[in-house]
Amino acid sequence: MRSLALFLVLLMAALTPRPAAAVVVLGWHDIRDRIPDGDPDADAITARNFAMQLDWLRAHGYVPVTAQALRDARDGRAALPPKAVLLTFDGGYRSAYTHALPLLEAFGYPALVALPTARIDAGAGAMLREGARALPRDAFLTWADVKALQASGLVELASQGHDLVTPVPADPQGDLLPASTTRRWDGGYESDAAYRERLRRDLATSAELIARATGRRPQALVLPGSAGNTAAAALAGSLGMPLVLASDARSGSADARFGGHLSLDAAPANPVRLVMHDNPGASDLAYELRRDVRRDGLRGVHVALDDIVGADAAATGRNVEALAERIRGIHPSHVFLQALTDTNGDGRVDAAYFPTARLPMRSDLFTHVAARLMARAGVDVYAWVPGDGPADASAVYEDLAIAAPISGLVFDDANAGSSNASRALVAAASAWRPGMVTMHAVPASAGDAPGLAARLAALADDDFVAVMLPPGLRANRGDVDRIVANVARVPGALDRTVFVVDAGDATHAVPAAELEAQVRRVIASGGQHVAYSRDNALTDQPPLDPARAAISARAFPYLER
Repeated sequence: MRSLALFLVLLMAALTPRPAAAVVVLGWHDIRDRIPDGDPDADAITARNFAMQLDWLRAHGYVPVTAQALRDARDGRAALPPKAVLLTFDGGYRSAYTHALPLLEAFGYPALVALPTARIDAGAGAMLREGARALPRDAFLTWADVKALQASGLVELASQGHDLVTPVPADPQGDLLPASTTRRWDGGYESDAAYRERLRRDLATSAELIARATGRRPQALVLPGSAGNTAAAALAGSLGMPLVLASDARSGSADARFGGHLSLDAAPANPVRLVMHDNPGASDLAYELRRDVRRDGLRGVHVALDDIVGADAAATGRNVEALAERIRGIHPSHVFLQALTDTNGDGRVDAAYFPTARLPMRSDLFTHVAARLMARAGVDVYAWVPGDGPADASAVYEDLAIAAPISGLVFDDANAGSSNASRALVAAASAWRPGMVTMHAVPASAGDAPGLAARLAALADDDFVAVMLPPGLRANRGDVDRIVANVARVPGALDRTVFVVDAGDATHAVPAAELEAQVRRVIASGGQHVAYSRDNALTDQPPLDPARAAISARAFPYLER
């Protein structure tokens, strides 16, 4: 079955025109002779599989290009060839010299190698941190290796910062997040000026060390940890590095995590990097290059931090761990996490779950929960926010993006008529985290096809629309079918509609079988993306097993490869 699916993917690829200016950016970390079962480095690949991938690229007409060619295309000085691909290596592993370079020379392929210079500059015998592991110094490049890479004539050297590969504390709870996008916590949050100076100093140190060793300043930056923002890009540009790539903008393990808002074939101005994961072979690379991520099913769970805040810090901590374990068990692809709250019940936002000067902070919880969910459950986190927002909403949402590792905003907007009002809010958040996914949550009823069509049309600029199925809806009455059919009447709407099932609450619980039945009904009627609202880990609402059966990205509906 897998071979048949791959054949069909490749056949479709041959028939699908590709943009002339598109580029595919591929990324590798460590390359080894063999990888034993249970190896903790999920980003390593065997030399055999790497060689097979290069051979597949050549056999299927891909044309490796230099980073300079990408810069020229982005600036309009030259065009890229059809099926252009940029080969990149980061992490500073010595295998870029011992394993990758000989194969690049055999194929005659150019590449970009990003250098985290603190690792390169470390003394003999040092132990260097890579995530939770400590690796010996000889696992990483030396300056002599770097000079040999440059002397090959095939490799351009990029910066990966000096010590940006080392994450920094991001909140009082001690969560570690990428240094390049995080306001570091050290008894208090780093100011914007201090953050920018730390980042500038790190990038300048890296560029200077590379120039001193090679006689040439780097013109590209690869940011570690899936992290990129406009501040880092501007600072890199000011230091002579106009090309900035995020380290893991899309990985081979993404599954439904990106739910359609990224396309691997990207314009040169906004390249997306596919990083190898779980030792993929040539067939895995072929699949990732040719699958249409718009067809991946988003599986979402809405979580309210109001349900997680405890009577004291210890109780809240226990609740957070219970939530993280529950979401790991359900295994959705996305969590829609409440960011703002109404503490007095008057229907107006009056507090935040993240630091902002514009609102009181009920609890400094959003970043911690988002980080725990990402680390423990592997989900993508979107912030669930009100459609109208608080006063000075643009500044509040910029503070949210600064504080937390979110990749999307879900506007709970019962009266949504247009996305115009939220554009400024998205722009404010995107100023810190580019590529922010947008979604509006709108109500739907089976008998209001014109109203639903009008809402979908008004929200055409959004990446997704969350259609909230009515509370108490019974799957066997055909209402689900009619709502999905109403969406399907709008061209292209099913590709970007998330059908959100009402899961009730502790006082009005939806029967366990009903949640799964409604989700199955949505999928059977043609829906691609499903979620439920809302989940309460402390009351087991909805019960874990039916929640998993309904919404897991690894259960029904099956995510096929």
